[in-house]
Amino acid sequence: MKVVFTLLLLLVGNLAQAAPFEVGDRVFIPLYSENLMNDGYADGLIAAINPDGTVNITLSDVINGDDKTLYGTCSPTGSTQIMTAPSSAESGEKKLVQDVPVDKILPWNIGQMQYIERENLSTTIQKWLGSGMAITPDSLKIADRRARALNLPRLREVVAIARLQVESTGGNGFPVPARMALRGTAPMLDAVARLVQPHPNAVKDAAAILAHTAPAHSKDLLVETIVHIAELTQKQLAALANDNPDPRTVDDYTPVQLTAIYTGWYRVMTANDTQPYENAQVAYFTDQAAKAIAQGQWPKL
Repeated sequence: MKVVFTLLLLLVGNLAQAAPFEVGDRVFIPLYSENLMNDGYADGLIAAINPDGTVNITLSDVINGDDKTLYGTCSPTGSTQIMTAPSSAESGEKKLVQDVPVDKILPWNIGQMQYIERENLSTTIQKWLGSGMAITPDSLKIADRRARALNLPRLREVVAIARLQVESTGGNGFPVPARMALRGTAPMLDAVARLVQPHPNAVKDAAAILAHTAPAHSKDLLVETIVHIAELTQKQLAALANDNPDPRTVDDYTPVQLTAIYTGWYRVMTANDTQPYENAQVAYFTDQAAKAIAQGQWPKL
């Protein structure tokens, strides 16, 4: 596996160092999105090499993200459905694109490998953002290596947060009851808060989604990740509260431990207490949570 990632890094780490192109070469044109799920690409042949070093390309297929019908299950090869999705070129015609800089294209085989690796990384992240089934610490180690090889530092942050969450539950890819999942939640949330501290705008965008003052989804996977962590914690605390009306009498959890979970949640939503959430800092929310629990009431998030 490490050999594959090393090869990928050598092949696509510096597009400018790609081998010289010749007329007739099949090329891959990345049409990548901030959200990997919406990646696309174009496939074509070099029709001419211009004096300034740019190339003219006759396109065979243009696949936009919305056209992908087998997302996460196929690669861009001529025999798959993804290659027969509607092209932006008119039916029966070949579209010529002129003066394309060579640093915007890749040899077909190299571009195909890069695209597949992005698809694989996207699939892991989307599965974790969904049910989380079969997402293990090991699968997230692989995802981190992919993100590193593809030079996607922001997605490495996403994968790091996902790994913290998965490891905190002890479920190893399988769902666990809230009582078990929450045991490692307080330190996990504190660690997540430290990771998102350098990304205050992502935290603000996540807070807006949670407050229903912004669209339910973001193109930024870091924002989606923060929302997911917040909502998972809310859901698990609600399940624990449903089984235990009085937070003072929850087996294996003291009021101090429960308060720490609430404190961790607000640390995330304040970017590690560096910006207010709902016009307040972490100390305020910690005090409110402790008072509610002392009175036998579950705090609200």
